[in-house]
Amino acid sequence: MTRLAVPLPPRWARIAGTVGWAAPVLGFVPLHIAWMLGIPFLAHEASFDAWYHGRGHGTESYPDGILGIPAGAMYLGLLTLLAVLGGILSLGLISDWGLIYPRWIPWLGGRRVPPWFPLTPTVLGSVLMVGYSLTLPVRIPRAIAEASPDDPFTLTGAFIGLPVFLAWVIALPVAGWSYYQRTRRNTQTTPLRGEEEP
Repeated sequence: MTRLAVPLPPRWARIAGTVGWAAPVLGFVPLHIAWMLGIPFLAHEASFDAWYHGRGHGTESYPDGILGIPAGAMYLGLLTLLAVLGGILSLGLISDWGLIYPRWIPWLGGRRVPPWFPLTPTVLGSVLMVGYSLTLPVRIPRAIAEASPDDPFTLTGAFIGLPVFLAWVIALPVAGWSYYQRTRRNTQTTPLRGEEEP
């Protein structure tokens, strides 16, 4: 059994990775879970119900629901799942288990994680988010100016969701860059705590 030697992330990368998981998981998920459950917290209550049940402001083309779950809840559930997965990805970029599969994973436990496995979604997600964020200086002022009671989310998204999103846009590629730097060289520095190669 040979102990795998990999460097630990620098402080700036740990900060980026922490922001990268906290922004979606703590900043995005709780509010969207409330909405997913049909609670119009910080949303425009008059239009929320119509949107939630697929009858207004962008959800008219959605199916009425699946297995009794309203269209809006399905959409919010998907967004919440993606946010949680993004948070796990960000945390993995700075964690031991992002480099070495945990022992409890069958057949893979204790082996090195192929760098492409976390870097591929990191690069794709970063490119998509950065590209989208470049449109925000035009989209956000226009959306705020045109906000009305018919739109349940615009103001909440602009003043709460936007800062959370921008924090994630910056943090994910920074943590990903650190991960790439740590995995691209065959290093013999500080070993991971107690991990060994089978």
